[in-house]
Amino acid sequence: MQNKMSKGVLMAALICGAVQWGGTPVHANELQTFEMDEFVVTAARTETRLVDTPANISVVGAEQIEQRKYQDMGEVLKDVSGVTVLDNGIGTKEKKIKLNGDDRVLVLVDGRRVTTDMGSNDGGRGSIDMNMLPDTSMIERVEVLKGAGGALYGSEAVGGVINIITKKADMTNGKISLGFGSFGAEDKKIMYSAKQGKTGVTVSASQYEQDYYKYRDHKTDTTKRWEGPTDFENKKFSLNLTQEITDTTNLSVGFDYSKYEGMSPTLPWYPDGAGEEQIDYGVYKQDKETQNIYAKYDWVINGRDQGYVQIYHNELEYNNVSKINLVSYYNDKGEFNKRSDTPSIGYMKEKVNGLDIQQAFTTSDTNKLVVGASWRESDVTAKGDNTYDEGIDNTAIFVSDTWEFAPTWTLNAGVRYDDHSHAGDDTTMSAGLNKKLDEDSHVYFNWSEVFRAPTTDDLFYEGTMAGGGKMKGNPDLKPETGDTWTLGYATKFNDKTDFIINYFESDLEDAINWVWDSSWANRHVENMAKQKKRGMEVSLSHELNDNVSVNASYTYLRVEDYKNSGYVRDRNYSPNVYRIGVNYKDGKWDSNVWLRYTSGCEMGSAWYFMGSYLPQVRYLDNNFVTVDMAVTYKASDDFSLYAKVYNLFNEAYTDYVGAVDGHYNSPAQSRHFIIGAEYKF
Repeated sequence: MQNKMSKGVLMAALICGAVQWGGTPVHANELQTFEMDEFVVTAARTETRLVDTPANISVVGAEQIEQRKYQDMGEVLKDVSGVTVLDNGIGTKEKKIKLNGDDRVLVLVDGRRVTTDMGSNDGGRGSIDMNMLPDTSMIERVEVLKGAGGALYGSEAVGGVINIITKKADMTNGKISLGFGSFGAEDKKIMYSAKQGKTGVTVSASQYEQDYYKYRDHKTDTTKRWEGPTDFENKKFSLNLTQEITDTTNLSVGFDYSKYEGMSPTLPWYPDGAGEEQIDYGVYKQDKETQNIYAKYDWVINGRDQGYVQIYHNELEYNNVSKINLVSYYNDKGEFNKRSDTPSIGYMKEKVNGLDIQQAFTTSDTNKLVVGASWRESDVTAKGDNTYDEGIDNTAIFVSDTWEFAPTWTLNAGVRYDDHSHAGDDTTMSAGLNKKLDEDSHVYFNWSEVFRAPTTDDLFYEGTMAGGGKMKGNPDLKPETGDTWTLGYATKFNDKTDFIINYFESDLEDAINWVWDSSWANRHVENMAKQKKRGMEVSLSHELNDNVSVNASYTYLRVEDYKNSGYVRDRNYSPNVYRIGVNYKDGKWDSNVWLRYTSGCEMGSAWYFMGSYLPQVRYLDNNFVTVDMAVTYKASDDFSLYAKVYNLFNEAYTDYVGAVDGHYNSPAQSRHFIIGAEYKF
């Protein structure tokens, strides 16, 4: 405890020194055309220009979302360098996100925490399903901070922070779209925004449904329809009301709702040629519903310093029924075993109440301070094969300072104190150094400590999996700790060309992981010794002319776990990802082609299952290429037609690793398309 307090005192002294010597104030302004002049809010919890921000942060705006016809947040993020989207999306399976190779990612909507304390329903360390986030028609911009943000945002911000900023009413307008596509897909969206005087309202509703699922099978090189039912439906509704109370104060209240339900069969667990076993496809039925209510009161003091207080209540309700039909099999001794259908039934509900307070202070011409506090409590009820009724709570205070200690040199320093009901108390610090080379170039270094508390599933889970295996949490888990740092350089060579390069490293102690027992059936959770990650990211954007632009990026990633006496590479990650996008736009046409090339994928080790070691691989190819394409024709100012094709060359690949006997466990969908129309009013 003394060491933790000493760290806090040291950082507080640094911040107070920054206040005394001065810093640079940041004023709100219109977003500029070029990326280096954009303002972002996530890295420092207040508006700063990208060129003044010592962080690796990417921004996706509403224009790009519109151009590429992204259907959900998973698609939005898949095109961002340094981001990995794990789409285990056969039917209602989850879409999860990784930043810098880490699925411990904090997701915010308008700065409000939506990440759950329960954990991921499909396993892993992630704690949100991207399918449950607001519809893309409501999104104004997405800020992706890659690198730990724990000193400012707390637990889950190990790999980084995703802040989804939604549209607010500033004029009266709306749009409606309707699309139809492969596999019985239907996509319906409507969004309306109106402002009368000082009162504004924004509302959106969407529904996406699909009747079945097709994939390109790697082993047979044929397109197949998945056995069993795979129909699903995703409904979303958002409402936001704003009221300007005075010239410097505003009140907003809102409600977000989502319901994701349908079927998701699973592959057989046994390879085809391992004997005379007869194993059918399992059945997985899921019903997931979220209801989030929030209110935010914000103000400006001294004409420039923003502050706010917000409260929120989030609910997630999850039901599933799964069944794996294990009819018969031979074990490694040649003995014949029989097993009847073993269903698994689960119900989980999480209720979260939260409060955030924040205020910025411009203390001099060269210094800006942000202080704040947060509190939340989470209660989880689990019934069925997983049974527990537990809760956690966390209280935190933080300070962040931006100090221009010399011309073109800026220091960002932060300190946060967390008091977690099960993980204990901890003080985390961060520091970022930025050198602005000119108005369009900067070089930076940032470092942050990590404190990540276990989820309620990690602590209390106790249940039965489909097939009869047992899973058990560990109430004695330690929190994950460590640090991460990033070194980067970004520049605009000219008005048409942007270049960014970053390198990062991350080292964690007591990393939390679910592992198999010596018996095939059971899993438990434990603190691993160590885990480290390192990687780099290079991206280039260039406008060839007024109509054509090109974007290219390369991401390298290496993840290693400490096992026995040394570090071992985690083969669940593909080390190399290349992205190339070509965009064409004129008065009538808007088209995009986006290519992703993944290489360096490796096979895994043998898998212990039912008394036998079975050959299992993570990837079936060392590399693969996928291509998506979107085309929009603007027939008039108000009416347009669009078409989008996914997996244009019908590649057999997976986002969610794992394969047995030449078949991917979670193969990506085969080539499919959606065609639709959009009307603005």
